[in-house]
Amino acid sequence: MSSLQNLELCWQVEEACAAAWPAGQTVQCQGFELRQTDGTPSRRINSVNPTAAYGLIDQHLLNTADEFYKQQNQSTIFRVPDMVPELERFLDGQNFAPPEARTKTLLAPNMFGFEWQQDVQLTTHADDRWLQFASDRAHFQPDHRIKFRQALLNIGFPILFAHIEEDQEIAAIAYAVVVEDVAIIESVETAPKFRRQGRAAMLLSSLLAKCRSLGATKAALQVVAENTAARALYEKLGFTVELYDYHYRTKPLT
Repeated sequence: MSSLQNLELCWQVEEACAAAWPAGQTVQCQGFELRQTDGTPSRRINSVNPTAAYGLIDQHLLNTADEFYKQQNQSTIFRVPDMVPELERFLDGQNFAPPEARTKTLLAPNMFGFEWQQDVQLTTHADDRWLQFASDRAHFQPDHRIKFRQALLNIGFPILFAHIEEDQEIAAIAYAVVVEDVAIIESVETAPKFRRQGRAAMLLSSLLAKCRSLGATKAALQVVAENTAARALYEKLGFTVELYDYHYRTKPLT
């Protein structure tokens, strides 16, 4: 269980994470965002998400969500962060499946330890090779690849794309979005044959060193709780604070 001592910081990071991967459309209801994106199975951008301004958690909210996602021919999915325990209790009585895909939000509380490495290449746009690598590693379908590209183009904050090459082959990638003073890390991927060789650490250190020059004073990322190898890497890099967890609750489409 994560520590929620600083709720304001938790919500700041939550908002920044949403900005770093925006949904195709968002509908507001009682301080919740109903996010939906055609052509992608990603639950993060196809779910109901509380915001810092969340209000009533009641049948009206659930009915609105059910109707919205039914029109999209999708199941109703709630993304449940630790900051809203009453949402969990409400969903327990509403025919939702048990929690799944628990994810941790990790914070690097300062940027001092990150250093630039010459082998890392940075750009302010995602070229075709970067997008192809990201799509292949995430097993995106063709329509999902198009939506992912569109989402990246819709990000309204400073963004940096990073990759490392080995013999003209991309070995690892990631991107970062700087929202106010927080750098959000996304899409950290390493090709299988290049894993456990320090490339991800080199890439992230360089990427965050550049984010520091854009005004970031801290960094955050989200990682599946069961991915112990990635969590160990991130902790070694300086992501030592567990801000909050979240998980998903799904109500099957009927």
